Amino acid sequence: MARLPYSRVVDVSLTRQDRFATATGFSVALIVQPDTIAGVLDATHRTKLYSDMTEVGVDFDSGDAAYKAASAMFSQNPRPRQIKIGYRNSANPISDELDAIYAADPDFYWLGFTAEIRDTINQQLAADWAQSKSVLQGLESNDVSTENAAAVPDKTSTVTITIATPGVVTWTGHTLVNGDPIVLTTTGTLPTGLTAGTTYYVVSQATNTFQLAATVGGSAINTTGSQTGVHTATNPQYGGSIAEYIESKGYDRSFVFYHTDATLYPALALLAYCATRDLDRGNQLAAQRGDINSGNAYTAKFKKLVGITTLNKGSAVVQAITGFVPGLGMDAAQGHRANTYVDIGGLPMVVEGSVGSGAFIDEIHASDWIVARMREALLSTLANNDRIPFTNPGVAILTNTVDGVMRRGVAAGVVAAEFTDDASEVTPEYKISVDRVENIPASQRRNRIAPDIKVDFRYAGAIHYASASITLRF
Repeated sequence: MARLPYSRVVDVSLTRQDRFATATGFSVALIVQPDTIAGVLDATHRTKLYSDMTEVGVDFDSGDAAYKAASAMFSQNPRPRQIKIGYRNSANPISDELDAIYAADPDFYWLGFTAEIRDTINQQLAADWAQSKSVLQGLESNDVSTENAAAVPDKTSTVTITIATPGVVTWTGHTLVNGDPIVLTTTGTLPTGLTAGTTYYVVSQATNTFQLAATVGGSAINTTGSQTGVHTATNPQYGGSIAEYIESKGYDRSFVFYHTDATLYPALALLAYCATRDLDRGNQLAAQRGDINSGNAYTAKFKKLVGITTLNKGSAVVQAITGFVPGLGMDAAQGHRANTYVDIGGLPMVVEGSVGSGAFIDEIHASDWIVARMREALLSTLANNDRIPFTNPGVAILTNTVDGVMRRGVAAGVVAAEFTDDASEVTPEYKISVDRVENIPASQRRNRIAPDIKVDFRYAGAIHYASASITLRF
C-alpha cells in the first residue's frame, strides 16, 4: 500500500547554528628551552605537549634543565593538566626565536624559560617581546641587587673607537660581558656604521676592549669613514635587576620571581598554579547566592609552592623585593615589584603576585579572559545569524551577547557582585550602555558599524592586607 511522504502536508527543517569562534585557551603553559631533540623539538618541530613527567622523561633526562623546569610545574597541587615545551636556537636572537615559536604554535598563555637566560640580556629581550603579545610570562631571578630598593646606576665612560673591520671600542677597566647593551653618544660624529642613541651589544669582549653587534651574539660591526669629537659609551642598567627593568618599563606581561637558590624554578611553579585557574568553570547559581567560590577567580599571593623553599631574609629585604608596604600597598619607590616566597606565621607563601607595572597577575589574566570571551561571543553571534539588523532590536541582540559574557564574569568571580541593602539578592557590579540607532550618523549606519557598546564593571580583586582594632574595657 502506498505511503505518501510527510512533505505532502508538513515541512520541517533544521538548521544548525554551530559556527562558533575558537575559544582562546588560558590553561596551557610553555617552557622555552635550547636543547634539540631531532624530529621532536627542533627548528621544524617548535613545541610538544606533555601531560605528565613520564612523558617528559621520554624526551629529557632528569639532569636536563627542561626536565627540572617541567618537574617544578607538575609537582604543584593542583597541577596543570598539560604543559608544552618549546625549542629555541640559542645562536639566534631570542626575539626571533620566540616569533618562530609563536608562529608555529600560538596556543599557550603562560610562558617561562629554563635557567640559561636567568639574569641575562635575553630576559630583557623576552620581556620586550611579551609586552606586545597576549601572554603572561614568569621570569626567574637570582640577582642580589633585587634585595636593595635603590636603583643601580648606569655604567658609563669615554671611549675610543677604531676605524677597522670590525671596529674596536676601548673602554679602560670595563667590567662588561658579551651580550651587554651599549648606547653611544658623541660631541662630534661617530664612525660610519655606528649611530648615536642606538642600542648595540657587546661581542668579543676582552680586557679594556670589545666590539659591537646589532643583536645579541651577532656579527661585529665594521666601521669606516672618519670621526670627530669625544665619544661616550653607556651600559644601561635599567636600575640593575630584571625586576627593575620591567618595573622601569611599566610592563604588565611579565612578572619576576626572586630567590637566592639558583636551582629552583619558583616562577614556573607559580605559573603552574595560575594555569589551573579555569575562569570558564563558573557557577551562575552559586554566584547569585553570594558564594565567593562560585568560580576560579584567585590571587597569586599567599599560595604554597611545592618544592620551593622560603627565602631566608628579613622584612626590609622582602619589602625591597616586592615594593609592598604593610597597610599602604605597592610603592615603586620602596621596591622592585618582584615576587618572592616567604614564611609568615609558619605558612610558606608567595608575595605579592604582581607584574612589573604594579598590577596583579590575576588582574591581567582576568582582563585577557574577558576580552577574549567578548570577542568570541560577538563574532559567534554575527556568524550564526542571517543578519543582525541595524535597528534597536538588532543592537539589543549584541547587547544581550555582551551581557552574557559579563554574567559569566560574575560566575567566575571576576566581576564584583554585592548584596542589596536588605540582603535579599546579589546584584552584579556592571553596567552596559549603548546609544540608540536613530542617534547614530547615517554615514556610520551606511557602513554598517554598530554603535559602541560600553561596559563598566568593578573588578572583584582580592584582599592582600587586613587589620583589626581592638579595645579592651574594664
